[in-house]
Amino acid sequence: MSRITRRDALAGTASLALAWPSAGLAQVGRPAIPFGSAAQIEPFRADPRYREALKTYCNVIVPMNDLKWEALRHDRSRFDFSGADELVAFARGNKQALRGHALLWGMALPPWAKEMSTKAEAERELISHIETVVDRYKGVIPTWDVVNEVIAHDPTLEEPYRDTIWQRLLGPEHIEIAFRTAAQIDPEARLVINDYDFEDTDPRIVRRRAAALSIIRDLRDKGIPVHGLGMQAHLYGERAIDTPGLQHFMQDLGTLGVDVEITELDVIDWKLPAVARERDSTAANLVSTFLNAVVPARQPKAIVTWGLSDRYSWIGETFARKDSAKARPLPLDEDYRPKPMMKVLDRYRLGTS
Repeated sequence: MSRITRRDALAGTASLALAWPSAGLAQVGRPAIPFGSAAQIEPFRADPRYREALKTYCNVIVPMNDLKWEALRHDRSRFDFSGADELVAFARGNKQALRGHALLWGMALPPWAKEMSTKAEAERELISHIETVVDRYKGVIPTWDVVNEVIAHDPTLEEPYRDTIWQRLLGPEHIEIAFRTAAQIDPEARLVINDYDFEDTDPRIVRRRAAALSIIRDLRDKGIPVHGLGMQAHLYGERAIDTPGLQHFMQDLGTLGVDVEITELDVIDWKLPAVARERDSTAANLVSTFLNAVVPARQPKAIVTWGLSDRYSWIGETFARKDSAKARPLPLDEDYRPKPMMKVLDRYRLGTS
């Protein structure tokens, strides 16, 4: 795909204006929430049923890996937009909105980036990268996960930030640099901080919510444009949803004037029973409980699953079961048939909740 021109961008903006709110027309008086999926380029290219499912169910497309540094920057001097451009063209052709993921992350870096050694080098590369990527899709990708997973896994007041090469070389300023640069290149873009583990009652999760609020408050106090928090929502099947805690968290984010997006929803089912029907029912109930906690308190700008079909998911490999049953973390099964989770999501994407 050739570089997106300003004419293309304007046309894309018009398409997105149509795509983003359109699902809400299904039920008058019951606003829908745009629903989408992260899309992997390999099955996208190889599997027609995968592409058809993305077209059938999604208002929003997120390039799962193809906007990460590892995919874009095989070497320091060259950007490879081939995969991202394919997914962007597909979404625009189907009048689907786009989310960009992610401009800055401490993982999925090419080898040369891991070898950066000075503050000046890291700042130069970070600014140049974000300028190039955001400018290419300006007016086409309206929302960006600007920073991904910057909160420490178990944060403290003294050390709320994840230990990454960006944190080591630039300190907390790397977050400010990323947001300021993205806003400078595309002042109309919605800019999001994206992170995980906000859902259950564990004290570590409570500390993560507090860290997120503190980081966002600090950025906004400095006049840095942070428009939303992306909640990844990789839900553990064996953990209970902290409904009161989530609702209070939503209220706190509202006080800060920050929107919420659910960005990587799936269910980690490694400790659930092997029987598929039981697992599917538990997963659907878990997603329902989570959404029932979040949506009434602060309606998300979008709900995005981290993949659409069980055929393609990271869960089975990363959270391996002790039996021979295959992971079932997503709303469609391996044969692209909707599961109970999809029926839960339909209530929100079709405006019938």
